[in-house]
Amino acid sequence: MTEVFARRASGLVREATLTDTALFGIMNSAACVAVWYYIETSSYMFPGVNHIITFILTGILTVFGFSMVWGILGAAMPRSGGSYVYNSRIIHPAIGTAVSFANAGFVMAAWIWVLAPWVADPGIPVLAGALGIPYEAIAWCTEPVGMYIISTIVNLAGLIVVFAGLKKFFYIQRILIGWGLVAAVVTAIMFTINTPSSFVSKWDYLAQQYGALTWTETLARARAEFGIPETWNLISSLGAILPLSAGIYGYVISFIGGEVKSPRRNIFLGNILCTVIMILLTAWNTIALQNIVGWDGLHAIAYIYNEWPEWYGFPFPPDPFNIACMLTDFNVVIGLILGLGFIFCIFMMIPFSYIAFSRGLFIWGMDRIGPSWFAEVHPKYHQPVKSFILLFVIGQLGLLWYVVNPTILALFSVGVMQFISVFAVTALSCAIFPFVKKVRHIWNTSPHKEWKVFGIPYATIAGVLTLIYVGILVWANFYSEGMAALNPIWTPIYVVVWILGLLWYYLWKRKRAKEGIDVDMAFKQLSPE
Repeated sequence: MTEVFARRASGLVREATLTDTALFGIMNSAACVAVWYYIETSSYMFPGVNHIITFILTGILTVFGFSMVWGILGAAMPRSGGSYVYNSRIIHPAIGTAVSFANAGFVMAAWIWVLAPWVADPGIPVLAGALGIPYEAIAWCTEPVGMYIISTIVNLAGLIVVFAGLKKFFYIQRILIGWGLVAAVVTAIMFTINTPSSFVSKWDYLAQQYGALTWTETLARARAEFGIPETWNLISSLGAILPLSAGIYGYVISFIGGEVKSPRRNIFLGNILCTVIMILLTAWNTIALQNIVGWDGLHAIAYIYNEWPEWYGFPFPPDPFNIACMLTDFNVVIGLILGLGFIFCIFMMIPFSYIAFSRGLFIWGMDRIGPSWFAEVHPKYHQPVKSFILLFVIGQLGLLWYVVNPTILALFSVGVMQFISVFAVTALSCAIFPFVKKVRHIWNTSPHKEWKVFGIPYATIAGVLTLIYVGILVWANFYSEGMAALNPIWTPIYVVVWILGLLWYYLWKRKRAKEGIDVDMAFKQLSPE
């Protein structure tokens, strides 16, 4: 086996506590961003959504399915590298490589060129609106040149953060993600303690100042242009599970599985905690906001935010954080808490992308299906720094494309790559895990091997629930009219990336065979810790 693995030990260090692990999942779920994204897209993409039904269904499918899948697999195979570890051992190394190529390789690079510009837009407009700064003063941030400058600074800052090492990253994560969680809670409190009449009075007062429409007039225009449905429907309630999925990303804990202390406990609990916290936080904000703006109001806000009609005369976007600040008469302290919290949540997904990308390449190097430098770990920082530099270059190239053709809905397009290539395949792995002979020795040491319902291993039940969840997400993506223009572009991309992933595996397998190394031997057990 020493002839296959790059070395006897990985060089990575177990230093993530349960708090670090749970926050790592919440970090990628981006508390403030998840709240903003769901509120501003769910009623727009799926008018007629019953949010309570959406939250309940998502909670069942994710807490008892999706999170359990990643918790069970992570506890059984606590190695860094993401879903590659699970799928390459349970299904086939070629499948594991293709999944990892799509997720750690393509998607993590895509997150940088999609999300780094988000600091410029919508991040800075949200902050400016929260502080009462006129949009004209920061409009340059949303133009291609300004957006590229800001996103480049963000990308560079993300690179610097990960160069400092994982331990320091966790320290920064606690501060910035903690701030983001506080911001999301403060926003929910503002919606909870206010009444419909107080909201309308604040809106109408500002409308008079800016020469905008009153709230009653705003609702009338939105009804006429958007066609707000009279009541809810089940199809929209199912479809809205898609935008809610942006906040259920605790699965990323799998990328640092080999760096988590007490992994059998902390990886499992970290996934569950992330999902529960994010669903409750998003539900609280959404339902509390609907209570003060009404059914029509929530649809109107989403319509205005996405279409920005000429008649909307306010100098700030009607996002949940600006509305919360409006309710405080734009208190500067509250504005800083909410606006910076939103930006911090976006920013932290950039250094995360570096971590996930590098861990994907790292485990390929350990299994000898990539250059040897993929598995190199800097002795001081305990990080694969060469992979960081590679991603920085790729990210900068991607930023050039995004700033010329920005679209917030691109988040869904990148996400669908994960739904199909990562979530569905990994759910299948978990479902068959107890029955695959070649990994029986791993299953027998799993802390969840005795978990059964009517004699069925819970790993299988969790896998099936997750497949149902993924099926809804993929259906909703192609069902939504808002995604119609993007799907013909992105669907071929999904296919090409998968083909490249399969070619990567077989070409490296052939290369190693010529060197006298049988890479198949690596997949008969877990890589060294």
